Amino acid sequence: MMTKKNKLANINGSWLIVGVIVAGISLYLMTADVVDINDSRQRALPAAQNLQNQSVPVVHASRFDHVNINRMLTLYGTTQTDRTVMVSAEVAARVVGITAERGQMVRQGQEIIRLHEGSLKAQLRSAKAKVRQAEQDYQSALSLQENNYIAGNQITQLEADRAEAIALRAQLQTELDNTRINAPITGILNQRMVEIGDFIDKGKPVAEILDLDPLVIRVDVPQTHVGHFSLGQSATVRFPSGETSTATIRFIDRQANPSTRTFAVELSIANPEMTISAGLSVKADLLMDQVQALSVSPALLTLDEAGKPGVKWVSPDNQVQFTAVDVVKSESDRLWITGIPDGARIITRGQGFVRSGDQVEVISPAPSEG
Repeated sequence: MMTKKNKLANINGSWLIVGVIVAGISLYLMTADVVDINDSRQRALPAAQNLQNQSVPVVHASRFDHVNINRMLTLYGTTQTDRTVMVSAEVAARVVGITAERGQMVRQGQEIIRLHEGSLKAQLRSAKAKVRQAEQDYQSALSLQENNYIAGNQITQLEADRAEAIALRAQLQTELDNTRINAPITGILNQRMVEIGDFIDKGKPVAEILDLDPLVIRVDVPQTHVGHFSLGQSATVRFPSGETSTATIRFIDRQANPSTRTFAVELSIANPEMTISAGLSVKADLLMDQVQALSVSPALLTLDEAGKPGVKWVSPDNQVQFTAVDVVKSESDRLWITGIPDGARIITRGQGFVRSGDQVEVISPAPSEG
């Protein structure tokens, strides 16, 4: 049987154990809370650093070298003939022959239409005989005059008769020649207004001939640029087919169009076979002064808030800059621009995601991307 003293000893031991356990749990909880907080802060620090790094945009940029190039003025123009000649009949007669077809190239002096001769050949033979007779009478009279066998006024009359016979012969020869309508120039027989059997009056148009060599291109140059050009200067003409030809400035108008304030400028292109037609819409590239320019892809151009085209580039401290540019020459896949500072790194990738003044990270020069 336990004594009262032993019971008290057991009770005190139990409370002691409970106290130790409570103290241990409290210490653990306090220590664990500190460890968790510190550990979470340690884990949050790299995440914040990554977030900070991700806030700086990454772009590709490259340096482009300036080269000397002629500033170019591109204008739209139309091909035209050097001459357009309307051929008319010089005698009234019926068409009896067609010797050239529409669209055919004819040479100067080549017969294209034949008219009925009528009695012209017979009249011409008679006129030639009268000329011979008049010449003989005149020469005989001169012989008689040497011996004073004929009066002077008779010599004058015989001279007039001879001149009249010669004039009639020439007239009939011209009328006979005019029954053969020939091409007055070398060119393309563009239109023929008559057919076999038609009767045409004197002066009626019968054919239209286009002289396409040289081929002429007419452009309108603004008054601010016309002073850059001179006669004989070269230009490049681009046709709708994609082909190009070298042209020469042959005429510069000295009076501006009062409504547009532009000056007409004519370019000429050698077209010996006349294969290039008139009426084509073309682009003419006229060279002006020489400037230093960069060759870039059209995809690198952006617009500022005012709508001006320009290029974004990176300063030495990796800050984005925007500079408006002037396009001095354009090609199918390249643009030649001026206005970018020498040595500037042009953004070739990522320019759509950054603005002027942004701090960026350039991770690649990417010279081939421009």
